Amino acid sequence: MDTPTATRSDALSTLVQAGVALCSELHLHDLLNTMMQQVRDALDAEACSVMLVDAATQTLRWEVALGEGAANLDTLSVPLGQGISGRVAATGEAICIEDAQNDPRWTGQRFDKATGFTTRSILSVPIRSRGTVIGVIQALNRQGGPFGESDRQLLEALAGMGAVAIENARLYGHLEEKVQERTAALTQALTELRQAQAQLVQSEKMAALGGLVAGVAHEINTPLGAVSSNTDLLSRALAKVRAGLADPTQSAEVQRYVDRASQMITVSLDACRHIAGIVRSLRNFSRLDEAERKPADVHEGLESTLTLVAHVLRNRITVRRDYGELPQIDCYANQLNQVFLNVLVNGAHAIADTGEITIRTRFVPPGAPGSEKVRGTGGAVVVEISDTGCGIPSENLTRVFDPGFTTKGVGVGTGLGLAISYRIIDNHQGRIEAESEVGTGTTFRITLPVRMD
Repeated sequence: MDTPTATRSDALSTLVQAGVALCSELHLHDLLNTMMQQVRDALDAEACSVMLVDAATQTLRWEVALGEGAANLDTLSVPLGQGISGRVAATGEAICIEDAQNDPRWTGQRFDKATGFTTRSILSVPIRSRGTVIGVIQALNRQGGPFGESDRQLLEALAGMGAVAIENARLYGHLEEKVQERTAALTQALTELRQAQAQLVQSEKMAALGGLVAGVAHEINTPLGAVSSNTDLLSRALAKVRAGLADPTQSAEVQRYVDRASQMITVSLDACRHIAGIVRSLRNFSRLDEAERKPADVHEGLESTLTLVAHVLRNRITVRRDYGELPQIDCYANQLNQVFLNVLVNGAHAIADTGEITIRTRFVPPGAPGSEKVRGTGGAVVVEISDTGCGIPSENLTRVFDPGFTTKGVGVGTGLGLAISYRIIDNHQGRIEAESEVGTGTTFRITLPVRMD
């Protein structure tokens, strides 16, 4: 027979083990399952369960039950104040019954019927948290005989430890729910932001294209007028040729009209080539058939954009090119063309009368100074677009890429061009920077990886 000292030692050991086990669990169900395993082992019980108070229905509901037929208890509940566990929850006092079958307080026959278990002895103790009963732990049929006072003390100690662990698990669960809700909200916000950004990019691109329509129409209208006029003249010349062919004395006159027709055909062919070049540049700028990421020629994109802004630059701004030897780069060409357009048009607007825009390009090999500015691989391509315009004050230089920031007058632009350009270059794993001096001009430096990760 165990001595009191040995019994206290065993109880202390059990509590220590239970404490360690409970502290290792964070989720409520896992914690309660661990608690019931500790209870069954510590009390040598055939079955045990933990029930938590449902404040909304004023009932006790089984959370975890171990023993014969325990799974059948999941859908059952006990009203507060009824039965053994209901009384314990209502009064906050433990109940120990030696022979349940002959005790008038026990009314659990329907639970025995549902599980197939035969209840003999019962030990039921409350789980208290901050002075309020939040549940009940119940042990059934101690295999060594009825439950005693030492069993009650041990189970109450376990219940006290369990109460703290339950509250912590509930708090953790609540925080997890909040984190999931916040994560879902942030994910939704990010999705909406990306959609809005895509719409802004498309809107800004369409606005830029709209601003080019008048100039492009003028560029096309001039050669088209030449073709139309020449076609009319050719028609008249051919009529004269037909008339002259019937009269051998008019051979010199016929030859003159033939020579004039040949000249007009040459002019018309040049005009058609000019129109074809404009249309090709417009197509290259938009790249509507190349929406996917693929290798592209940066110089081709620059030249296509320059063709489309020719009406903004003509007779006022000289474009100087200093192109280096560049590899094709992995990119969304239509988006990069939009960046070139924004920077070139801004440069043109910064020049009040006459001036120059200089475009320089160079390749930076992997590992060379400057290649660290990009997140991709294969080295970097640098495009510098400089103008001799009015320049940007230093206090505004750090804000030029902010959405909505503009130094233009009210109603002139949206202030989104450079902000969208910044986002496009960032999405290409590159960098766009601005250097400026008031009265001298501005340089935008675009650094792009040859291959994106």
